Amino acid sequence: MGQQPGELESLIEIGKSFAQTYQPVLDFAGWKVAMLRYFDVVAPEHFHRVERHWNTNEVFILTAGEAYLIVLAGDTRPHLPFFALPMELNVAYNVKQSVWHHVLMSPDAHIVLFERSETGPQSTDYAPLPDELIAQIRAQIRL
Repeated sequence: MGQQPGELESLIEIGKSFAQTYQPVLDFAGWKVAMLRYFDVVAPEHFHRVERHWNTNEVFILTAGEAYLIVLAGDTRPHLPFFALPMELNVAYNVKQSVWHHVLMSPDAHIVLFERSETGPQSTDYAPLPDELIAQIRAQIRL
């Protein structure tokens, strides 16, 4: 049997991005899939703040390169302890709702991430970190 025009598109949706940034590629049933590639926000030398999403968990999967998932305790503000987890390839890391976090990446890294569709600046808190804490975290990073 031959294919009808538009038949494949009625069965699947394909999302891709090769941009050196954060780029949503699929959005369905309340969930967003995004690609994250190296750019200044995830470069270790530019690390200065963390974020948290109060409407969703966020899942990160490193598919290429090297990356660290930075996680901090804290209710209203991030504080010690912090964790700088070297991410393993093809392992899913679920950052729970309202947990302070950030990702630092090597230039060749690629991460696939999943979060609620409505996640954005309106549902995200950002917190700058003190210089001493930034230095402690950077001392744990080997990128």
